[in-house]
Amino acid sequence: MGFKYVLIPCSPNQDMQEFEFETEVTDLSSDTFRTHVEGFFKALNQNADKAMLVEQLKQRTGIDLDEKAKKGELVEGALDSLMSATSVEIFPIMLPTKDTGFISVNFYLDDKGVAKDLEENPRASGLVQACGYPSQTFRGDIFVGKVFDDTEDEWRRVDFTLKDCCTDAHWAQLCKNQRKNRSSGDMASLASKVGANNPAQITPAMMDQSAPSGDTDKYAWRQTEEEVEVTFKKEGLQKGDKKNVKVVFARERLKVEVKGDVLIDSKLHAPTNVDECTWTLSDGELQVTLAKAEPTSWAELTHG
Repeated sequence: MGFKYVLIPCSPNQDMQEFEFETEVTDLSSDTFRTHVEGFFKALNQNADKAMLVEQLKQRTGIDLDEKAKKGELVEGALDSLMSATSVEIFPIMLPTKDTGFISVNFYLDDKGVAKDLEENPRASGLVQACGYPSQTFRGDIFVGKVFDDTEDEWRRVDFTLKDCCTDAHWAQLCKNQRKNRSSGDMASLASKVGANNPAQITPAMMDQSAPSGDTDKYAWRQTEEEVEVTFKKEGLQKGDKKNVKVVFARERLKVEVKGDVLIDSKLHAPTNVDECTWTLSDGELQVTLAKAEPTSWAELTHG
C-alpha cells in the first residue's frame, strides 16, 4: 500500500493534482519517492543561467567562483557538472514533534529554481506563509508530502491529499503553533536531527572536488569550508540505538562510542565550535557534523 501526495503547479491556471505513489516507503535511507520527484524535474530539462547560479552559490556559501577561477583554484569541469545536475531541495514546513503527532510536512522543489528563472508559485508561497513563514516564496512546480517520524524507531510516508492542501487544514494550524512556540534556532536544530535539512542545496563541497577527505575501516569524512562531516560504518546500527551512542565534542577532540566500541577518540586537525557540532542517527548510519572554528581547509581529520 502506497501513499498520496500533491503537485502544486507554478501556473495558477493549472489545477493542483493529487497522485498516489504505489510503493510503500518506510526507510529514509532508500526513499524512492524523492528519486521519483527528482526524475520529474530532470524531465523538464530547463536550463540554468550560469551567472545567476554562480551568484546563488556565492550567497549561500560565500564562495566566489569568479575569484577562484582567477586564482586557478576551480576544478576543471566542476561548474559544468553542477549546471547539468538535477537535484531536489527539501523545505521542511512542519517538523515531527509530540505536539504534531510526529507528523512532518515537506515541500519538494527544483533546487535551481532561481538560476533557471522559474515562474513564481503563488499558491505554494501562500500556503507556507499562512503556516508561519511570512516572507518565504517559491519558484517552479512544488510537490507536497507528509511523513510520520517518531524520531526514534519508525519513519514512513503517509497520505497528503488535496483536502490537506489549504490554509484551514488541521496540520497548518499545528504548524503555526509550532512556529510560535519554537525559536528559529530550535527549528533548524530539529530539522537537522530528523533529516529534514536541505541536502540538495549548493555547498562548497560540490565545487571544491579537490578538498581533502578520507576513508578508513571505521569512518569516512569530507568537508566544506565551514563543516567537517564524519560518517561512521557500524554494522547493525539502527535508529533506535541512540541511547547506546555517546558522542563527546571538545574544541580540538572528538570521541564517539557505540555499544561500548570506541570508533574514534582523537585530537582533531583544527579547532571546532563545540556549540554548533551535532550528530544524527538513521538506520545503519551515524553521522557527526563538526563546525569549524575557522573556515579553512583541513589536510586531515585527526592530528598526531
